[in-house]
Amino acid sequence: MAGSVSWTRRRYEIAAAMPVVAIFAGLYAWALPTGDPDQSADLYLWVAVPFAVLATLWLSASWLLVNAWWEGGGARVSTMDAPGQLLALTVATLPEPRRRWGEAMLGELTQVHGRSARWWFALSCARAALSLPLPTRRLMLAIVAAGVVVAAVPIAHSVVGGALPGLGFFAAVFVAVVGIAVVLAVARARRVRLPVPLATALVTGAVAASVAATAAFLRWHPAAAEGLSTGRVALLAIALAGCAWLAVAPPPWVGSGRLAPHLGVGAAVIFNLAVLAAIRANLGGLPVLLFLGPTLIFAVPAFIAAAARRSFRLGVQAGVWTAIAIMPIGWALGLLEASRQHAVDGQWLFAGDVTSAGFIVGFNLLLFAFTPLIGFPFAVIGATVGASSRPRSTQTL
Repeated sequence: MAGSVSWTRRRYEIAAAMPVVAIFAGLYAWALPTGDPDQSADLYLWVAVPFAVLATLWLSASWLLVNAWWEGGGARVSTMDAPGQLLALTVATLPEPRRRWGEAMLGELTQVHGRSARWWFALSCARAALSLPLPTRRLMLAIVAAGVVVAAVPIAHSVVGGALPGLGFFAAVFVAVVGIAVVLAVARARRVRLPVPLATALVTGAVAASVAATAAFLRWHPAAAEGLSTGRVALLAIALAGCAWLAVAPPPWVGSGRLAPHLGVGAAVIFNLAVLAAIRANLGGLPVLLFLGPTLIFAVPAFIAAAARRSFRLGVQAGVWTAIAIMPIGWALGLLEASRQHAVDGQWLFAGDVTSAGFIVGFNLLLFAFTPLIGFPFAVIGATVGASSRPRSTQTL
């Protein structure tokens, strides 16, 4: 029996590791220099090293997440048969008003015997859960919101693209993602907390500042559009809209408390102000701060949150809030600081060399994406260490 449980746990760990390996293998293939058949083998090795380090960090984080989930209730789910797991997954996706009904159906399933009968019951419950009508007023609101979003996307593309060439696609993607978030929030009966928590206000304000800074930067320096390819624009728009979504209407796994958001957002503000101060002071250790700073900025708030409440989940939530705050704050400050330096020097500088506005935008986007990519695994590690002092029997995922 112990061997069976161990193998079941191992399968979940392998399943969590597979997407990590696939994603980093794809990123490595995309980053490889192409077009020159005489490239040195050493170059491929040096490109592989940072990806291997990041992949190892994320594999470790995935292993820690799976093990925390297993100890927090995953072992019970793994002992269910396929109909039970299907119904449990369906219940986990239900909005709060219907969650109790789903949990009652899970209890009923324990009284159903026979494989075919259990499958029939689980499928019937899943079908009922997905087909239950929304209250009439909420359904109408969701339909109206969806119609507004469908109309707003092409309008945003046309209006913004006409005023700021190169930014129309960004506006369309941003409006689409925010619109989807609004429709889902209406359909799932999610409410914006009032008064708005300080962490939520800071993140949404940073997202708004990022959008404004992007528009202003392209208006002042149209040549910067060369650094924003279609893929980069989509990444930026989806990430910024996602940050606002998680801050305003956080799903249950992000949490609704205040400790994790305040710790995460506070750490993000400290990190970005430290980077800005290092740039303005022309400190030589800026690269070290950019690449090693995320280690502490993600790990420390996660550790404090997990240790304060003896909760691994709370530590991970602090890491999520650090990520959704550090990206928009860093992007807005990066563009504003680059514009300030250009106004002072009359040219674009990077590491003492003259470059272009497009390169500056591309480098800032690289930091935008890689800061949470480097840092978030350390949030998982910090949460694990912070929660490890409690008795195993009382651990909470």
